[in-house]
Amino acid sequence: MEEHVTGTAIFITADQLGISDEEPGKNLMNNYIHALAQLPAAPDAIMLVNTGVKLAIDDSEAFEDLKTISERGCDVLSCGMCLNYYGLTESLAVGRISNMAEITGIMTSAKRTITL
Repeated sequence: MEEHVTGTAIFITADQLGISDEEPGKNLMNNYIHALAQLPAAPDAIMLVNTGVKLAIDDSEAFEDLKTISERGCDVLSCGMCLNYYGLTESLAVGRISNMAEITGIMTSAKRTITL
């Protein structure tokens, strides 16, 4: 496994933030990603797993903000196994397909990993 060294990595495990009803949780996650897109510096990596991969598809409310973050140099990675499970591999619209080995490498070498 190749070693990745990065500053800030964000590990997103769901398409909603917190434990709540679906709609408020999805709104919170979209607002979080929008706030990330407004920061002066983008994180080094955003890793999407489980239902988090739904954020990187073309009809996601978070798509435009993730695209902006990616264009600012952030590596946006989506778990290939998760995309496949949800039937979304062909719908990935921002970032790239990755795997748990790479995601684990980034998480363990980052100076700071934020998990949502």
